[in-house]
Amino acid sequence: MADGPTGSRTPLSRGEWALMNVCWRLGRATAREIHEASEEGRRRDYRTTKTMLDRMAAKGWLRVTKVGPVRVYAPAVSRSRALGPVVREFIDQVLGRSLAPLFVHLAEEDLSEEDLEALRRLVERGKKGRGREPRSREER
Repeated sequence: MADGPTGSRTPLSRGEWALMNVCWRLGRATAREIHEASEEGRRRDYRTTKTMLDRMAAKGWLRVTKVGPVRVYAPAVSRSRALGPVVREFIDQVLGRSLAPLFVHLAEEDLSEEDLEALRRLVERGKKGRGREPRSREER
C-alpha cells in the first residue's frame, strides 16, 4: 500500500469512492446489496462491483467476513477519517491553501437546510476560536 492523502491505504478511484459511500451508508452488506444500492450499479455489471469491492478490501478500505458462502463487506475506516486527508490535500493542492474559493462556490450552490446549518455551526466554532493562536498544519 502506497502512502498518500489517505494514509497508508492506496487511494480510491472515482468509482470506488461511490461504492465506499454506499458502504458507509449501509454499514455491513453483501456485494449484491451494495450493488443494488449503488447508482452506478444500474450501469455496471454485478461482477464488476464484486471485483471492485474485493480490490477495496485488498487496499484496506473494507473488512470482509464470510457468513456461510456469502462475503459481507464493512468499512474498515470511518468516513471522517477517510475524508480528512483527501479534503486537506484538495485544499492544499487545488485551492492553494485558501478556503475562500470553496466558500464562494458553496455560497453559489443550492444547499440543503442541513448543509446550511452545518456551515453555520462551523462559522460559529471558528468565531469562538479566534482568540487562540491558529494551529499549524502539522498539529491538525
